[in-house]
Amino acid sequence: MKPISSFRFLKLTWLDKPVADRAIYKLIKQRQIRSIIEVGLGDGTRCEKLIAVAQKFSGEKVRYTGVDLFDARESAEPLKLIEMHRRLKPIDAKTQLVPGDMGSALPRIANSHLRTDLILISAGFDREQFSDVKSFLPRMLHASSLVLVQTKADGAFKELSRLKIEKAIQKSQVQSKAA
Repeated sequence: MKPISSFRFLKLTWLDKPVADRAIYKLIKQRQIRSIIEVGLGDGTRCEKLIAVAQKFSGEKVRYTGVDLFDARESAEPLKLIEMHRRLKPIDAKTQLVPGDMGSALPRIANSHLRTDLILISAGFDREQFSDVKSFLPRMLHASSLVLVQTKADGAFKELSRLKIEKAIQKSQVQSKAA
């Protein structure tokens, strides 16, 4: 795959749709992100853009993991796992696609994805599952990692740092002990 040009990067950060993705591309440049986990791939186009931007500014080979239901989606046109493999194969990055929902996939990959720079969780996730897997996130992150959570489709992403996640886990543990 041809490296992303400066013009294409500007186009992504100023004109790309959905608007919420623009901030992610700027964040990848600013933090020189090298490893990404994306939960919920949508139509699969954002992952190619994320990898291209990360490759341009990190200077290293990017590690990308996509978690999605793929063929098991309950939509008219599910995202085919084999098609995503074909789309990502020409990209010069270490890519992995993990079929399943967040509740089953994140615990499976947590120990093999230590020190991840960015975890993106797209809208449409099950909040109960997120609460269940939240305890796996700190082991996957380092001090300057970010977790971006989108609560509404095409809405802005909410930033969560490792510290915020650890505090939320401690708070829920205290509440469960008190109950």
